[in-house]
Amino acid sequence: MEDVPELDVDTLAVYRAMLLHQEHDHVRLAGRLGQTEQQVSAAVERLISLSLLKPSWDQPGMVRAVSPELGLELLLQREEQELALRQERIAQTRATLAMLAAEYASAESAADPSRAGTELLDGMDEIRTKLETLASRCTQEALSFQPGGVLPTEAVEAGQPLNEHAILRGVKFRSLYLHSIVKDRVTVAYAKWAAEHGSEIRLAPTLPMRLLIVDRHLAVIPGDRPAPRPTAVVIHTPPVVRALLALFDAYWKDAEPLEPDPDQFVPGEPTAQEREVLRMLAAGDKDETVARALGISVRTERRMVADITARLGASSRLELGVKAAKLGWV
Repeated sequence: MEDVPELDVDTLAVYRAMLLHQEHDHVRLAGRLGQTEQQVSAAVERLISLSLLKPSWDQPGMVRAVSPELGLELLLQREEQELALRQERIAQTRATLAMLAAEYASAESAADPSRAGTELLDGMDEIRTKLETLASRCTQEALSFQPGGVLPTEAVEAGQPLNEHAILRGVKFRSLYLHSIVKDRVTVAYAKWAAEHGSEIRLAPTLPMRLLIVDRHLAVIPGDRPAPRPTAVVIHTPPVVRALLALFDAYWKDAEPLEPDPDQFVPGEPTAQEREVLRMLAAGDKDETVARALGISVRTERRMVADITARLGASSRLELGVKAAKLGWV
């Protein structure tokens, strides 16, 4: 969700002038309000992002001021949605961390680190061996957070055969990766391979930690003890596993599906707004001109272009134009 821009005094003055005096020319607005043209342009961008300005019906390419009741209602809805989402995540994270803290405190007080409820794995050999064992024993579902960004080639080569065997046994995978993986060919190729074999892959802007949940009754998380080599904790305690499941579900619900390979499907028809963006770009118009004509912010326009580029599998705007023309979109 986009950050809601600030409705400061200068922005409010521009909105008031456009609403009450029907003034749209940036030069005249600057003179009327004692602002620079750059200040007025920035205020108009903020007002568009706040939905207080919309495309004009009478003057194509221009914008009009909407009623403050409607504009502020939309703004409040966006703020309420963002607040609700943050509160939900905070609540899930707090509950999960509270459960983990209680479990960890209990573990520290136990004389045997291999007590019932948790198991400490010390070093990559132990961790890899345990993961291999879990992969071979998993019968229903494996859920995971993958917050590390790009995957090393050796990790992909080691994990792919294990996952393939599990998939053949009917195991369902649901994995959350960071958005940043789209920049890495190896990681994207692995994620798409998993998706093609029945796994569900989604992308999130942030993830709280690395996590694996096996068959909804066992979880693996990173260890937090200072150590010269990595550690991990295997958790069997049902309340803690349920808390981790709730945390996973909260992030999964808001994540975006990994788009399939554009070469493997026919993209859906563009919207009227997307067609206009492509037409104006093909005519040589700049992002600022396109955004102003559509009554949207430059950031929104660039994100729209990026979305269309990804859908068509284009690596540049030149290639985007060629592919869009071949499909008859421009």
